[in-house]
Amino acid sequence: MSQALYKMGRFAARHPWKVIGVWLLATFLIVAASIGLGRQLEDTFTAPGLDSNDAAELLAAVGSDQAGLTAQVLLTPSQPTANFFDSADDRAALDRVQAALAELPDVIGTTDTAGALRGERAAATGSGLVSPDGGVALIRVQYPVVEELDAGHLASLEELGRELAVSLPVRIEMGGDLFFAFSEPETGTGEMIGLVAAVVVLLVAFGSIVAMGLPIGMALFGLALGVSAMSLITYLVEIPAFAPVMASMVGLGVGIDYALFLVVRHRENLGAGMAVPEAVGKAVATAGQAVVFAGGTVVVAILGLAVAGIPFLTAAGIGISVVVLIMVLASVTLLPAFLGLAGHRINRRGRRDPMAAAVSTVSARWQRWGTHVSKHAWPYAIGVTVVLLGLSAPVLSLRLGFPDEGTLPESRTERQAYDLVSAGFGAGTNGPLVIAVDIGEDPSVLRPLAAAIADDPGIVGVSAPEIDAGAQVATLIAIPTTAPQDDSTFETITRLRSDVLPGVLDASPA
Repeated sequence: MSQALYKMGRFAARHPWKVIGVWLLATFLIVAASIGLGRQLEDTFTAPGLDSNDAAELLAAVGSDQAGLTAQVLLTPSQPTANFFDSADDRAALDRVQAALAELPDVIGTTDTAGALRGERAAATGSGLVSPDGGVALIRVQYPVVEELDAGHLASLEELGRELAVSLPVRIEMGGDLFFAFSEPETGTGEMIGLVAAVVVLLVAFGSIVAMGLPIGMALFGLALGVSAMSLITYLVEIPAFAPVMASMVGLGVGIDYALFLVVRHRENLGAGMAVPEAVGKAVATAGQAVVFAGGTVVVAILGLAVAGIPFLTAAGIGISVVVLIMVLASVTLLPAFLGLAGHRINRRGRRDPMAAAVSTVSARWQRWGTHVSKHAWPYAIGVTVVLLGLSAPVLSLRLGFPDEGTLPESRTERQAYDLVSAGFGAGTNGPLVIAVDIGEDPSVLRPLAAAIADDPGIVGVSAPEIDAGAQVATLIAIPTTAPQDDSTFETITRLRSDVLPGVLDASPA
């Protein structure tokens, strides 16, 4: 492998424009295909074997509306002291909003919140659509399953909300499954801070704009190409929408790291008096070999997510692995081409110096530090191990799960809607539990089942069952007393699955 990498690196340095041209052509084809043919990335969190997944599959199989996505539209009067029970203007505004939502493309239906307000106050609050004080009204918008939707449906909903908020005397906030499925993640401030920090560190370490720019540029290029390719990979496997975010974190790290290996070794070779093509070839033959093995190890490790048996994790691993592979290929082919173009300028601060020649790139300060650590290897090894163990200790109390809208920044409409629901209806309303029951062989089980669930101390109440007579499937909606991220909610679900539901269903064929 070393000889092949040497020839590849030397060729790229001697014929840089040929290599760059091939990469530019491949990039153009991939980006153009992604724009013209690429599929939308979607979040499909299916986990075979889980009760929740079995329930979702049952609802989807019978075509139940509960299998589709929902959006929640929260309204509250603009005047702090007003409420929907006493204000005719606010009720009229709610009527307009509900009617406009029902007219959106592909909307199956909405809850009749306006109709609930026209009845008795107790009935309106009992429906769970109007808060007890009348300060918050909730309209649930039902959409089909995610496979029949796209980001345009979310855009239409958001545009309607902005238009109505300007013309009506109510505050409108939105959230729900539709946002979770199609909202685009915000640009990562953390990644930008990391890039700026990397630029500063590399510039100080190398003292050369070219030497600093190449690792950063290679990482950004590889990341952009890899993320663009994900929309094409979806023809083979459904890549989840969060994969580009994970790929950004992994890709930037390995991209900069791999390029650094080669740039540092190339500068050392130049310092030893080698010609530029020879220095590049030797760098790829040595450091490039480490890059190939390191990249291969990362790819195998990430593809190990498939062992979990969870499809969306496997798909995410495939998408991230593609980014890492592109980083490796670019490091051993495209980077050597740029090193050949840069020549000896990689050792200067961007100024032309005709006297630039073989100079040592080994820092005396770092050499002294390395010698010091080597002479005191055991103390440093033990000390660093203790520090790392201390830093990793929190993993022992790590609780896995999916973030909900309550973890979003307060500036987001989804977070505002989440807070309104919690304040008006209780924290558990943000995480209703959907219970699907096959009643084909025992319809009578519904009443005792609903009663048993309602009697659980972690449940506020249970809605009247929605029964699909043709499919012989019933759906119960149970509202927990606590928020979705609360430990008590997890305990409630565990208790329902292990004690409450079996206590009723074990004696029934349902």
